[in-house]
Amino acid sequence: MMCPNTVENPQYITDYLVRNAQQWPDKPAIIFGEQVLTWGELLIVVSRGAEYLSRRLPRDEQAIVAILLPNSPDFVITYLSVLHAGHIAMPMDSGFKAMEVRAVAGHMLPELVVTDSEHQEMLGDHPIVLANELQISDDTILGAFFLRLSPDTQIASTLFTSGTTGRPKSVPSTHMSYLWNAMTASEVWQWTHEDTLLVSLPLSHWHGLVMAMGGMLIHGNTCYLQAKFSSAATLELLESGSISVFMHVPSAYADLVMHNPNKTYDLSRVRLFISGSSFLPPKIWQQFKERFGHEIVERYAASEMGLVATNTLTDRRPGSVGYPPKGVEVKIMPDGEVAVRSPGVFRGYWHADDATKQQLTPDGYWRSGDLGQLDDSGRLCLKGRLQERLIKSGYVVSPRDIEWALMQHSAVREAVVMGVHREDKVNDLFVYFVTGDITKLEIIAYARKVMPLYWRPDKIILLPAIPKTGQTRKLALKELRAIIDREMPNW
Repeated sequence: MMCPNTVENPQYITDYLVRNAQQWPDKPAIIFGEQVLTWGELLIVVSRGAEYLSRRLPRDEQAIVAILLPNSPDFVITYLSVLHAGHIAMPMDSGFKAMEVRAVAGHMLPELVVTDSEHQEMLGDHPIVLANELQISDDTILGAFFLRLSPDTQIASTLFTSGTTGRPKSVPSTHMSYLWNAMTASEVWQWTHEDTLLVSLPLSHWHGLVMAMGGMLIHGNTCYLQAKFSSAATLELLESGSISVFMHVPSAYADLVMHNPNKTYDLSRVRLFISGSSFLPPKIWQQFKERFGHEIVERYAASEMGLVATNTLTDRRPGSVGYPPKGVEVKIMPDGEVAVRSPGVFRGYWHADDATKQQLTPDGYWRSGDLGQLDDSGRLCLKGRLQERLIKSGYVVSPRDIEWALMQHSAVREAVVMGVHREDKVNDLFVYFVTGDITKLEIIAYARKVMPLYWRPDKIILLPAIPKTGQTRKLALKELRAIIDREMPNW
């Protein structure tokens, strides 16, 4: 199918790129340090990259193109070039070790891998294209023949789950589901073409790729792109007045709260702060409000489910992920698990039908693996992961509830509660990982004062910082489990 020169009814992701270049050719699309790409320039380089790729990839079926690049204009150009040519982008985390890169590439067998000189040695014998090679041709052919299937079946990208629920799996998203997620969030957050974004989320993950870049493309925003998150650089840009929307993970907000505590920052010109990817402790929400004067909008989503719930601009509640938006159906299963049905739910794991069937209910709801509660108004509160549920003195306990209670103590900066289960034990062992200016004795005294008996710790491990994974900065569960094994070898 011929890629059109005009787009009156955008259906594919790069249709919005074409439209933005037509409407705002001189408006900056990407600002990366001193490098600036306008929407008109971005369309030219993406069209050139798509033309290069189309000559090397099949014309009659979608092929996988892996992308191993850090956040950069090269990543954006490569990603959009793959989609514009009609193929499947497979971003890989640039923080992966060589063993991880080879395992993922070996499992998915991409037709090509686009990377840079820093990462190319990790890829062994896989066919490699350096990102700058996409721009070799001087031809810019907007009317080139690129592969187009129905937007509800054409896969835009495939991402890998973090592996916290088992072995990582590949999660493909179609153009339609990708756009539905960004559009649905935009409606709730009143996101328009006048907004500007600061993006330091890794673009190799759903949050950065679908929410941040997706919204930027749909609305034709200017994106201030950073290679990675830095508290100092973030606060400097947020204070500049250039940014209206910022989204990141909870640990980034914790870092912003703690950064340079004696300095006053004026963030009044930022319209919206959004948090996702993991639980935002109410204490961090409150501290951010007290220091910067903003109430963070927390939302709940995942690669498989898309956007499930979000607080609204007029109703932001700490400790809750808000309401399911229009088109999303949420129900709580008998065991407390959150199940979801919506246009944002993906079609199934890549070549893993059995794994997909295990997570689907007979009536088509996706089982999230998260525990939750819906209140009378339909507001959703998450209570932790299903496999994290702990049993003590006959009570089923959510680690999130204990963590919330712990973080009410002014000296606790961050807390993670984990359970250790043994078949020969009646109760699970409760382990507290805590960071902050507090002693173990103070934690024990506090727990006795405010917590029921079955919430109290069996073991307390004080850490200078809670270990997090790579760029996504989620809990490094394997590392925490290793610490437990090391601290309690005979349990």
